[in-house]
Amino acid sequence: MKKIFIPLFILFFLAGGFFVYKKFFTKKEEIKVLKTAQVIRGKIQDIINATAIVKTQVNAYVKVGARATGTIQEMNVDIGDHVKKGELIAVIDQREILKDIQKAEADYKKSIAKLENIKKVYPVKIKEAKKKLKSAQAAYEYAKWKFEREEKLLKEEFTTKENYEIAKRELEKKKAELEVAKAELERLKKEYKTLLAETKQQVKYAKENLEKQKVRLSYTLIYSPIDGIVSKIAARKGETVVAGLQVANLITILDPTKLEVRIYTDETDIGKVKPGQKVIYFVDAYPDKKFEGVISSIYPEPVVKQNIVYYMSIVKVKPEYTKYLRPEMTVYAKIITGEKDNALLIPNEALKYEKGKQYVYKIVNGKPVKTYIKTGWMDEKYTEVLEGLKEGDIIAVKLILPKRTKELR
Repeated sequence: MKKIFIPLFILFFLAGGFFVYKKFFTKKEEIKVLKTAQVIRGKIQDIINATAIVKTQVNAYVKVGARATGTIQEMNVDIGDHVKKGELIAVIDQREILKDIQKAEADYKKSIAKLENIKKVYPVKIKEAKKKLKSAQAAYEYAKWKFEREEKLLKEEFTTKENYEIAKRELEKKKAELEVAKAELERLKKEYKTLLAETKQQVKYAKENLEKQKVRLSYTLIYSPIDGIVSKIAARKGETVVAGLQVANLITILDPTKLEVRIYTDETDIGKVKPGQKVIYFVDAYPDKKFEGVISSIYPEPVVKQNIVYYMSIVKVKPEYTKYLRPEMTVYAKIITGEKDNALLIPNEALKYEKGKQYVYKIVNGKPVKTYIKTGWMDEKYTEVLEGLKEGDIIAVKLILPKRTKELR
């Protein structure tokens, strides 16, 4: 019995000694606070972080078609070339059209000459016809006077029947000549009017045909309708273009100023996203440059990637940004869905987590005290505090916890 009691006594003695040593002779481990911050009031933003991609807008591409048929004589651009609005970029064979233009010009000049000739000749003919009519009218009046005089003289038997008959025949002759002169004048007037109208119409048709041929010629000259970059060429120099059949569009030009950012917004966040909200975004090519824009629209159709549902929010790229951004660039976007101006704020690095709860170390009488809090919004620097702290409180931002403390940040 004594043999058992002695080892037990020694064991209890050693345990008691170790307890006394730890209690009175060793230094207790404490939390070391390296940096503190004050609870403040300020502005906080509710931010949704999302990935995005630069894309061209639907109307960014202009397809330049060829309405003329023929061989491409000149192709002045290549893929990737920058072009200006109005710049000549291609020429199609013009020889056949130039011949048609020469013929149309000749026909037009001929019709003009004919019109000028009619305007010059017929007024003279009409003037002469009027003179003849006037002369015929005078001759008729004289013949009529002479006939009436012979008729009176015959009644008084101062002239012969023969003279009366001569005067009568002369009157009938002059009357017939007067009718002929009137008819000739009317014929010339009608003929002049008819020829003038017909020739004017011929001039019009000839001019329209000439303009039509010139328009055909313009189809052989392909100009750039916009400032942009050549992104596609359907036919090269020496190849034959058949309008409407082989080549729907000869050259495609990209307007580099018409870009948009398509943000893939998670289905859990899309309810907070609305048109007009501010967006800040970055690209890897210019990591130190910040781009800004606003949500212009939200596509209703979902996009599923790796079993996650996204909705696309669209941001139009500002023209001044297009010298940096390129289609298909990866974008890191921040959608600002809300702002508060007088929120109670603490630095994000002060916030810690324990079994789903949030807490901070509040400095009370110079010592850190674990304090559970309720939070709201969180942006890149600050977290909003709803409960547990007040303005002016001092909290630990950086600290060293004892090794035995099992706490998670």
